[in-house]
Amino acid sequence: MQPCLQNYIGSIKQNIKEISIDDFKCTDCTNALIIDVREPAEHAEGIIEGALPIPRGVLEFKLFSHPVLEGLSEEEILNKPIYIYCASGGRSACSAHALEQIGFKNVFSVAGGIKQWTESGGNLVKP
Repeated sequence: MQPCLQNYIGSIKQNIKEISIDDFKCTDCTNALIIDVREPAEHAEGIIEGALPIPRGVLEFKLFSHPVLEGLSEEEILNKPIYIYCASGGRSACSAHALEQIGFKNVFSVAGGIKQWTESGGNLVKP
């Protein structure tokens, strides 16, 4: 990764909430959204059970119209806990930052992404 990109991602990570894989595994996600922002070809390899596969490039446009949010008020949507992951943590950090800019209050980027998830023994399912 280019140094300028590393600096950019680093500055974003200083301004968002990140959660470790271990803490994420201990989190009750019953009322939360888990979003996989990787690309469709990556989703095909497997996702975390219960995750919504929404690519980073269309996240802001697709999230509000997703069926899991149907019937919720804007306030309920903006306060819903959201855990975002990607391959290693860069795209999820950018995604968390973007959603916070829109007004989401409880957004977390999963540090280390799917790579850390699988290395720590986490299972994947086919979408």
